[in-house]
Amino acid sequence: MANKTKLLRRKKLFLKNFKLMNRNKLALLFASTFLLIVTHASSQVARTLWSGAELQIPYSKAFSVTFSPELRLTDKKRIDDFILEAEAQLRIHKILRPTISYRYYRFYDDPGEYFNGQRLGAGINSSVELGRLKMTNRLFYFHRLITRYAYGYSIETRREFREGIKITYNIRRTKLKPFVQAEIYYDLSPNRNYEFSKIRVRTGLEYPLNKRSSIVLFFQIQDKLNTSNPLRTYTVGIFYNYKLPTPKPKSVDIE
Repeated sequence: MANKTKLLRRKKLFLKNFKLMNRNKLALLFASTFLLIVTHASSQVARTLWSGAELQIPYSKAFSVTFSPELRLTDKKRIDDFILEAEAQLRIHKILRPTISYRYYRFYDDPGEYFNGQRLGAGINSSVELGRLKMTNRLFYFHRLITRYAYGYSIETRREFREGIKITYNIRRTKLKPFVQAEIYYDLSPNRNYEFSKIRVRTGLEYPLNKRSSIVLFFQIQDKLNTSNPLRTYTVGIFYNYKLPTPKPKSVDIE
C-alpha cells in the first residue's frame, strides 16, 4: 500500500513538472517567435493556398496510422507542392506518443524545373490538458532526399530538426476549437552551417462536423532565416480530417 502511494505521488509530481516545463517552453517559444516575425525583414513575399485531407486508422487504443494527401498552390494558381504522407503513432503514455513518418512530394520552381522528394521522419508528441486548454509539443527529426530534374540530374540530402508548440481552446457550449501554433526549424544538412532556417506561426479554427470528422481552417506566416534571399510566405489552409472507429478487443472464450 505504501509503495502504491509513493508511485501515485511520483506520478503526480512528474505531471506537475511536465506541465510547468511546457508552460515555460511555451512562453519562451511564442515570445521569441513573435519577436522574429516582427523584426525580420523579407525582401520577397509569397502567397499560397494549402488544402488536403487526413484519414486516421486506429488499430488499437495505442496504435494508429494516418494517411494524408495535400496540394499546395501559389497565388498564380500554379501547383507549388503535391504531397503524399503516411505516419504511424504509438501511445506509450497518455502524454507521450512516438511517431515515424514517410512523405513523398513533388514541388516546382521555375517553369520546366521540378523536384521529387522523399522524407523520413521520427519524433515524439506530448500533450497536457489544463481545463479547456490543450497544449501539444512536437519534436521531430527529418531526413530528406531531393532529386532535381532541370538541366541535368542531381540528388541533394537535407537533415532538419523541428519543434512546434500548439495551444487549442475548447469554447464552452460550442463545437469551435480555436488554436495558435508556433514552429521553428534547425538545419542539420551536410556541408551547411548548423543554424535556424525557418519559422512558422499559425492561427486557425477547428470545427467538428461529427464525432469522426472535422474541418480545419488556418492562416500562417512563414519566414526563411539566415539566408541571403529572405522570403516571407502568407498561407491560407483548409483541411478535412476523418477518423475511423477504434476496433474493439476480441473476446476470448475460455472453455
